[in-house]
Amino acid sequence: MKLNYTFRHLDHSESLVSYTEERMGEVGRFLLKDGYGSVSYSKQKNNFCVEISVNTPHKYFKATGSGADVYSVVDSVAEKLEKQFLKISKQLKNHKKPELTKGGRVEAAMRFKKAA
Repeated sequence: MKLNYTFRHLDHSESLVSYTEERMGEVGRFLLKDGYGSVSYSKQKNNFCVEISVNTPHKYFKATGSGADVYSVVDSVAEKLEKQFLKISKQLKNHKKPELTKGGRVEAAMRFKKAA
């Protein structure tokens, strides 16, 4: 996953960028297709705000968080995105039950007739 980084009212930090890439690499494995996104770090008074948005062919994901420690904020935002990714991947994998479709009912009836 390719990410663009933006720092507002904060100095650029390679350690923060590498930590975010590591966390998003762990979370990104739940995506069905690769996506691209943007990460925005900002500081307001004594709180750090992190906003991560990821765009994939299936959907647009966005999560924000704020707190006193920027690394814990990155963790919480990554967990929020992980929940969103899991929910969508589950929906995409199990979106159709064959027994509920007309073709599925016909196939089930044919198998039942052959068995009898």
